Amino acid sequence: MQTMENRTRRILVINGKGGCGKTTIATNLAVTFSSMQKTVALMDNDPQGSSTHWAEVRPAGLAPVSTIASHQRPNMYQTSSFHNRVPSDTEVIVVDGHSNARGKDLDSLLRQTDLILVPILPSAIDIRAGSRFITDLVTNKQYRLNPKPVGVIANRVQPNTESHDKLINFLSCLDVPAVAQFRDSPIYVDAAEQGLGVMDMIGIRAARKEAAAWKNLVKWVSTKLYTKNASDLKVAKKPLAASRKDAASEHNQSAEI
Repeated sequence: MQTMENRTRRILVINGKGGCGKTTIATNLAVTFSSMQKTVALMDNDPQGSSTHWAEVRPAGLAPVSTIASHQRPNMYQTSSFHNRVPSDTEVIVVDGHSNARGKDLDSLLRQTDLILVPILPSAIDIRAGSRFITDLVTNKQYRLNPKPVGVIANRVQPNTESHDKLINFLSCLDVPAVAQFRDSPIYVDAAEQGLGVMDMIGIRAARKEAAAWKNLVKWVSTKLYTKNASDLKVAKKPLAASRKDAASEHNQSAEI
């Protein structure tokens, strides 16, 4: 029987809008955990199969990341549970979530998840979509029955720009923490094309500039995963995310980005 200390933890990277960098976050998070001596599996739940393709081109000999193409249907000789199995010694599963997950599909993902990460880009469209998704998430019946830690990631940001500042101001109004910022850097495109994470490319200056942010994210995630009752969000009778007057005001201002 698995104990709290040794059971497999599952991290869901998800947003209701595509193109927010879910796969970049999921693959780099998996590589960072693996580089820190965790046994990691990457589960691709997105029909686009981007994480699966990333794994197919990943060179041998690097920090190991097992990959499960859960978006694909099992063949006629397999059950769904067999198709989606992970190695028995897996410590962390990172799930690249389906952006169109709704209803029972979202309920199933939330039921099996220990922690949720929501990447948001610095644009008016993405801020509005992220706001709606976080509200839908924390008011979801399955989530309210069993709240999980939620963290928001400011993704593909360009510091010292107006769009960056508006995104950060918006995130500061939410009732979930902003736990990481990752720059809009070509290093992520280069890494994705080669099946790499930035932690695999530490010899490159641009990767070294991003490495500290990834280590800090893993530190926050690990604290939440291995601490009982670690949810950052108390579920109240009314929706919390993006419900403050300040959030609504910032939401309106964001349309000018």
